[in-house]
Formats: sequence, structure tokens, C-alpha cells
Amino acid sequence: MNQIGLVGRLVREIELKEIGEDKVVINNTLAVTKRIKKENGPQADFIPIVAWGQVAKLMHLYCEKGHMVGLTGRIQSRSYINKEEETVFIVEMVVEEVHFLQNKKIEAAAAG
Repeated sequence: MNQIGLVGRLVREIELKEIGEDKVVINNTLAVTKRIKKENGPQADFIPIVAWGQVAKLMHLYCEKGHMVGLTGRIQSRSYINKEEETVFIVEMVVEEVHFLQNKKIEAAAAG
């Protein structure tokens, strides 16, 4: 079974990319806090994420850098050849479902 659930904060602003006709994708990173704390504060793992289609559109509309989200999906691995002709291996989470744990756009409108 290949299923994963993560809760964390988005590291960058969401950038929606159009790939061909009627295909959209986002790539980002999720900072997931580790249970082990160091002297200089909590530590985090940075997990690459990718979302396609409707999930990508929803994240683009409702998420911003720093937002806390819950994601469910699966892990995938892939590789490609870069400009230096080196093989680059990637392990990332393919997001199948997003849970909005906060919405700063709504919070900012209510406060202002």
C-alpha cells in the first residue's frame, strides 16, 4: 500500500503551471515539524510535493506561503537527466487530497 498523510506548512507561494491542454500542476515543499526539538527550536523535514488537476487549482486559489495544510496522497520516485548530463533522483508526495487547516485570506479580511 502506498498512502501517506502529512500536516505542515507550505514553503513557497503556490505557482500554477499549465501543461498542455486542460492540465495544470503545482510543485512546492511542505515543512513538517519533527517531534524532536533541538536547542535552537523545532526542526522540520522538507518534503517535495506535487499536485495535479482540481487539487492543484484548489491549492492555488486558497493556499499561500506559510499556510498549514493537511495532505493525503502517495509517494512517487522518478529520475531525469539534468543539463550537466547527471541523473537526478527525486522522491516526492503526489497530493490526492488537501485539507485547509487555516485560511489567512479569510482571517485577514475579518481582522481588517
